[in-house]
Amino acid sequence: MGFLHHSVYLVYFEMGRTELMRERGLVYADMEADGRYVTIAHVDCRYRTPARYDDRLAVDTDVLEVRGARVVFGSRVLRPEDGGETLIAEATVTGALIGPDGRPRRFPQAERRLLLGLSADAEPRRADL
Repeated sequence: MGFLHHSVYLVYFEMGRTELMRERGLVYADMEADGRYVTIAHVDCRYRTPARYDDRLAVDTDVLEVRGARVVFGSRVLRPEDGGETLIAEATVTGALIGPDGRPRRFPQAERRLLLGLSADAEPRRADL
């Protein structure tokens, strides 16, 4: 068939989440060692254009929301091309922070701020409306 199987995109989204967290100062392996896990509660994926085997692809990921124990990631799989890029798939992935007992745990404020791309100890930014 030559097309990338739809299930592979879930792995790409996970790679994007893991790398984003690392870039923002949250190493997932350290969280696990501390007995805290981000379990995936919901995935909404839209496939836009097929990817073929051997296509060069990129994954863009950002945090859309952090509230209580919930974190929502937005991810896009793109095929960079000469002069642009093609959207292959996009998803929102909702995770929940849980402890070793499987019960939800609120994200500490410093971690919420890091996930949102803010300094862990900086004052919140205020937007003038």
